[in-house]
Amino acid sequence: MLGRYRDSVRAWSDPVGRTLFRLRLRPNHLTMCGLLVSACAGAAFVFGHVRLAGVLLILAGLFDLFDGSLARASGQATTFGAFLDSVIDRYSDILVMLGIVVLYARMPHARGALIAMAGLAGSVMVSYTKARAESIGVTCDVGMMERPERLICLIAGALLGLMEPALWVLAVLANLTALQRILFTRRLLLERPVLGLVLAAPVLFLPTTAAASLSAEHEVAWTQAVSAYQQGDPDPLAREFSTEAALTSPIRDYIRYVLADALARRGDVAGAQAAALAVVDRDPDSRLAPRALLLAATLASAGGDEAAAHAALKRLLERYPDSAEVPEALYLVGQTAEARQQTDVAADAYRQLRVLAPTTAYAEAAGDRLVALMQSGTPLPVLSLSERIDRAERLLKGGVPKTAADEAEVIASESRDAGIAVRALRVVADAAARLNRYDAAARALDLAANRAPAGHRGRLRLDQARMLIRAGQDKRALPILALISTTGAESEIAEALALQARALDDAGRDAEAAALYRQIATRFPNRDVAGAAMWRLGWLAWLRGDVGTAGEQWARLAEAPGGRAFRGAALYWRGRAVEHVRDRAAAEPIYGKILTEAPRSYYGMLAARRVARTPETPRRTPPATLPSKPEDAFAADPGFARVDMLRRIGLVEYAWEELEDVVQASVGDYVRLYGASGAYVRDERYHMALRIARRHFGSLAVSGDPTLPRAFWEIIYPLGWRTEVADAAQRAGLDPYLVAAVVREESSYYPRAVSRAGARGLMQLMPATARPMADLRGLAFEGGSLLDDPRANLDIGASFLGGLVKEFGDPRVALAAYNAGPRRAREWLKARRTSDMEAWVEQIPYDETRQYVKRVTLSWEEYRRIYGSD
Repeated sequence: MLGRYRDSVRAWSDPVGRTLFRLRLRPNHLTMCGLLVSACAGAAFVFGHVRLAGVLLILAGLFDLFDGSLARASGQATTFGAFLDSVIDRYSDILVMLGIVVLYARMPHARGALIAMAGLAGSVMVSYTKARAESIGVTCDVGMMERPERLICLIAGALLGLMEPALWVLAVLANLTALQRILFTRRLLLERPVLGLVLAAPVLFLPTTAAASLSAEHEVAWTQAVSAYQQGDPDPLAREFSTEAALTSPIRDYIRYVLADALARRGDVAGAQAAALAVVDRDPDSRLAPRALLLAATLASAGGDEAAAHAALKRLLERYPDSAEVPEALYLVGQTAEARQQTDVAADAYRQLRVLAPTTAYAEAAGDRLVALMQSGTPLPVLSLSERIDRAERLLKGGVPKTAADEAEVIASESRDAGIAVRALRVVADAAARLNRYDAAARALDLAANRAPAGHRGRLRLDQARMLIRAGQDKRALPILALISTTGAESEIAEALALQARALDDAGRDAEAAALYRQIATRFPNRDVAGAAMWRLGWLAWLRGDVGTAGEQWARLAEAPGGRAFRGAALYWRGRAVEHVRDRAAAEPIYGKILTEAPRSYYGMLAARRVARTPETPRRTPPATLPSKPEDAFAADPGFARVDMLRRIGLVEYAWEELEDVVQASVGDYVRLYGASGAYVRDERYHMALRIARRHFGSLAVSGDPTLPRAFWEIIYPLGWRTEVADAAQRAGLDPYLVAAVVREESSYYPRAVSRAGARGLMQLMPATARPMADLRGLAFEGGSLLDDPRANLDIGASFLGGLVKEFGDPRVALAAYNAGPRRAREWLKARRTSDMEAWVEQIPYDETRQYVKRVTLSWEEYRRIYGSD
């Protein structure tokens, strides 16, 4: 009953929540304090201190009120937090009511004890009926005796000495509320036959039913209706999707959502609104639920029912606080509140939007509305420093580093709170680094380290030194690293020594670098920095001509605890050293180890070229046997049945969304992930298939298990736009599989890929590079949109790559130039200390470019292996 005043209560409780957040409290702290105080109130009742118990209940109620305010203020409102809060509230109620039962039992006062037990039963059942109704898709908030009312009743009875009358009121009204909710849920189920059918016949969700529930006749009719709808005619869809077959199908949430839009297009706003709300009522866990509430609110507002619109939006924000629809919902809350003359509510919504989603267009529009409200005389509370730093961090995360840095600099200058100031300076530093202003980043980190607590300074100083090195100021970085290496924590010392050694190594101070590398390997043998140090020690020996020492160093690295990431590389270069000192026959057993452990890796590829006979690849035991056809992985899967059904009737984009849910539910199940990857490849969404492959199939791919089906390799190494790739490669005089490998690494075959630096399309071309080449071909550049066209992008990109291959001769150098730029590649080639191009690749200074060259070279080999005989 008091829930209708929730917005008014929040208007004064949320500022308290922000204050508590500045005190570094967390919502769960208040939740647990509320439980403790409730337990004390129960104890006070047991020992007869009734008025003290009433006071304690007031305190417990405040804890319960402010934990939600704190969660909203700190951005920590989570689904689990709400779950925990609800569970703790139940325990609190039980503790208090048990205390009252014991109080009356000790008097003795049997009637009072029985009434208290009835009140306890009613309190539990009020909560249980709501939870149980929501579990079957019914939002059940009816009734007048919810928790706030029950607390007020007990507090009043305790403080006024009227406990027995208060218990009578609580027991009667709580049980009536529970009964009311039972009747409400029953009535709703009777009015909604679809939900009743779902409850009575869960067989709808069984795989065989899911697959068979769409007859050929319905499939044809629905496909035609969807096609007409997509061409602008909603009538067939409105007719077909209103049938019982559609509304009871496994994709009923999508059916109702699309039906709502179709009805709205026909002018049936009431029907559309009802269909949208039915999505939430019947399938509250559907990914469409928040979207449906947003649609219902928009329709209600368009129809002039701002109260209904506000109710739908409030439901969305409370139930789906992490959904992508929240920014638009907050803006519409502001709009509906303005229409209802609730300018304070509107201002709060706009203000919250500018903090939570500052990079959206809705936040920009909210800023304009706040200016208008202020000009009209509405008082606007100033954003707290905590809210402002949250906004700055979200601006940075949202890809607006310049604005984030500007706002964070002001916060750092104003704040006397060291914690907020350090967070602000960290935003300034990270934003500067994204803008390649490493000098500015180092200055910000220096200021942050000066204001940070002692325990956090080492990490900040490390990052400062790293930025100085990237800015080319090694001389300033080395003293900072030397200080950390003597005063920091163990992990900081290890990183500081590694950065020192690498800086000296890059500066050509080999002896000093080698001394530090040895110190790292000795002091931190189990850390990854030890492996990197031993790797570089081997190379320093190799480059000065001491091949035997290099081989010994790599032999130790291959077996070292901290060298696991370098094992393949160490084995290969140990083999190369043995081959150099003795002969190839002596090195073959070493190469054989790589070919046994990781034959389809970069070093496995190199090793295979240096053995007389490639050993037979041993059969691994994959996590599960993969079927030859990826679609067979989902032969009996109800989740994928929904994906397939959506795809078959033409709702392809919704099918892709649903497939994302299938992937999330399949983590750890290699067969299902394989099936999902195959589905993405089938729809030419290669980038999504590669995302799964890179996360989950890396070790399986390098194993080269002969039992892996060809479809697996076509997922790992897709070949989209095959004709266009071949044509572009032919015109540029390149191997088409080299072009295919570059596309795989550059864009994962996503034609609309855009990098942070602005590179676009399949071959990730920078507009400044591509524009002259497009002009030369007589192609309209159209502000860069030409690069989104696969054919044009491939033609320009292959031509550019072909020019690099002609200039440098060796494709590996050309790949380095493609990634880091021709000027840098020329500098690296000029400064090389070896004529061995495999060794030159290992000496590329940029980690990203070095790994890029290795990945593309391996992919090139794999594309030839998989498709070369086609």
